[in-house]
Amino acid sequence: MDEQIQQAPPTEEEELRDRAEKRVQDRIHLFQHIGSYVIVNGFLVVVWALTGAGYPWFIWVMAGWGIGLASHIVAYLSGGRNLARRERMVEKEIKKMKEGQ
Repeated sequence: MDEQIQQAPPTEEEELRDRAEKRVQDRIHLFQHIGSYVIVNGFLVVVWALTGAGYPWFIWVMAGWGIGLASHIVAYLSGGRNLARRERMVEKEIKKMKEGQ
């Protein structure tokens, strides 16, 4: 008596909403990342200035973190293309799994 409850596939509207929610969440994460970068690196510049303003060591932190931030920005801006590519990869994997059964 094992009954499997099958859920109806999501409607186009539901899929669109899910994608929009993910996009908004990605945007929020990006703004949080940018905010953290500005606040922390601003603090490091202040520390540098208050401790004699010698060698600008904070630039190394800014550069390293800046690379990560730049990659985050690129990933966000190319999100639509990545989503389409991911969907194609998922469909291909599903097809391979069905053929293997």
